[in-house]
Amino acid sequence: MSDDDARGTLAAAERLGISWFDVAPYYGFGLAETRLGRFLQHSSGPRRVISTKVGRVLYATDSPPEHGEFVAPCPNRPVFDYSRAGIERSLSDSLRRLGLDRVQILLLHDIDRLSHPYDHRSLVQQLLNEALPTLQGLKAEGAVKAIGLGINEWDVGYEILMSAQVDCVLLAGRYTLLDSTAFTSGFLDACARKGVAVLAGGVFNSGFLAGGSRYDYRVADSGRVAARQALLEICSRHSVALPAAALQFTSAHPAITSVVVGARSASEVQEICQWSQAEIPAQLWSDLRHANLIPTQAPTPSN
Repeated sequence: MSDDDARGTLAAAERLGISWFDVAPYYGFGLAETRLGRFLQHSSGPRRVISTKVGRVLYATDSPPEHGEFVAPCPNRPVFDYSRAGIERSLSDSLRRLGLDRVQILLLHDIDRLSHPYDHRSLVQQLLNEALPTLQGLKAEGAVKAIGLGINEWDVGYEILMSAQVDCVLLAGRYTLLDSTAFTSGFLDACARKGVAVLAGGVFNSGFLAGGSRYDYRVADSGRVAARQALLEICSRHSVALPAAALQFTSAHPAITSVVVGARSASEVQEICQWSQAEIPAQLWSDLRHANLIPTQAPTPSN
């Protein structure tokens, strides 16, 4: 997307009362933070909550490395670094790109086995012994208001929550109409008991529930396509847009305090807000339960 589209997207969100913006050094290798920083510099809107992430340090290069997820990233090379020095440098660089002296929320990014398939046990020890104490120190100093995890796997979150105190977990893609494992595992309930806020990301599973072809960053298989079709048929029966049902289903769990939705245009922001406020009949949720498409005990907006 262009810089103009990025500004338009952020401006639309601001007009519609959205006050929390989430970025990370990894997104566009610094591009997301830079664009948000430019917007904030010229915006006179209300006070916002900004979250960013640590766990990678960006090193300048002559040209950006080829990367399948980003079309035109900044000329930086991301390197995993969960050390105290790495976290402090990452935060300092993020604040410079954002043009801020502090952010409200700081998250440890991509600590999952998917990102670290080898020797994950050693990584967890580093997180508990060095990374999390560093974040806790930053919070105690007033550099950030809240600390937490940015993850795609709930079981890693379970492991950290057993041993360390965090304020929130940004969990992507694990509590949706197509993946309710964060609920069935008991992870969401555990967060609620511990007073840890769950920030739900990936509610459309990489846009798949909003009509896209990719599920969790990959081309969806036939099983996912069939499951989506079953959801679409029930939603159509009740004249409800599937993305509206997806957004409101995730939002209904009491452990989830916020939902993080990606948008790339002003019109998409408007559409997302409309989905969040759409009226959905209670019978739709009953039909989804009867078809075994959502867990029987999962909270829904009607109850």
